[in-house]
Order: sequence, then C-alpha cells, then structure tokens
Amino acid sequence: MSDAVLYVGLGIFIIGGIGLLISAFRTSIFWGLAVFFIAPVAIIIYLIVHWQDAKGPFKVQVFGALVIAIFAYMNGGVSSVTAATSDLSSFNFSERASSGFSKPIVSNQQFSCDGRTHCSQMTSCAEATYFLRNCPNTKMDGNNDGVPCERQWCR
Repeated sequence: MSDAVLYVGLGIFIIGGIGLLISAFRTSIFWGLAVFFIAPVAIIIYLIVHWQDAKGPFKVQVFGALVIAIFAYMNGGVSSVTAATSDLSSFNFSERASSGFSKPIVSNQQFSCDGRTHCSQMTSCAEATYFLRNCPNTKMDGNNDGVPCERQWCR
C-alpha cells in the first residue's frame, strides 16, 4: 500500500513535468526545446518569464514532490524511497548467475528492508541472509561468497 503512494506521487510529478513541457512548446518551439534539453536552467528561466502559462503544471509537480516527500518521511527517509524504487539494484546478478539461479531468495515475511546494512544490526543468520539477498546497500558479505555475517551468525 505505501509503495502505491510513492508511485502515485511519482506519477503526479511526471504529469506535471509533461504539462510544463507542453506549456513551453505552446509558448514557442525554442522554449519547448530548451525545457526539454537543458531542463534545470531552462525550466527556472521559463517559470520566471512565463509564470502565467507555467504555474498550473508547476503546482502539479510541486504537489507530486510533496507526496513523495511525505512518503519518505512516513517510511524512514530517502532510503525507503530508494528501496521501494530499486528492485533491480537489490538483485545480485553475479550471485544468481554463478549459482545457476538455484539459490532461492529468502522470503520470510517476518523480515523487511528497513535500512539496516551491518551485521551488528542483525539478530540471526536468517535475518542477515534475508537482508543480503533482498535489500539494497548491505555491507554483510565482505568476501562476496553469498554468506553474510560469517564471524557473528552464519558460520
């Protein structure tokens, strides 16, 4: 459910951006191309010079950004947004390829990615294994052998 809020906010933000781009192209082909190709600078200048045309889409973008920011605040910060939007970054391709995809990803519902990344923050080998295989940016497998926290939990 909470991921849906993030995606709704992202969708609103993108719709506002598309509206801003359309508004710029309606003003002139120059403004449209400038906003499309050199977005950060051109958008700021376009907003200042053509506020009456750009304020509607800009407000939609600000609303989308607020929804995303509220999602991040309610779910523990930017790391939760990153975790919710980086499904591929948490997939360990090299481990899966070397094992022939035979190792199942640990899917114990009692664990969830909550930003913890170190062995000292884990309470069991199963929890460390779940985090290593399912959560981004973990630092629990120093020798990259697929076994987390070997000194502490998983001997």
